[in-house]
Amino acid sequence: MALVTKHKLNNATGNAIIKFFNKHANLDKSPLPRSIEQGRKYMDNMKLPNLNYTKTSIMNYNNNEYFLYHQSLINCIKNILSISDISQNFALTFEKVEVIILYFRMKYTT
Repeated sequence: MALVTKHKLNNATGNAIIKFFNKHANLDKSPLPRSIEQGRKYMDNMKLPNLNYTKTSIMNYNNNEYFLYHQSLINCIKNILSISDISQNFALTFEKVEVIILYFRMKYTT
């Protein structure tokens, strides 16, 4: 959906992209919607309680103030985990992360 909205693709192109990924993915159940129309309806119906953006002034240039809209990483993670359809498709393996962290600590601290 992000690809379709970012590049303003039409529905036929978006549906072709979804069909391609669903055909070549090695998943029993696709995390993608069946069509762009279903994806848009799904996104419109999402209730995300942690979707709070903070407005921060980053610059003044030629009497124009420029802002950055951002949200905390914790809120982003909460949003992802609050949607059961999405969170079911993630595999959370903390053991591998700990091994990687230990490896880099040993490699770069000596």
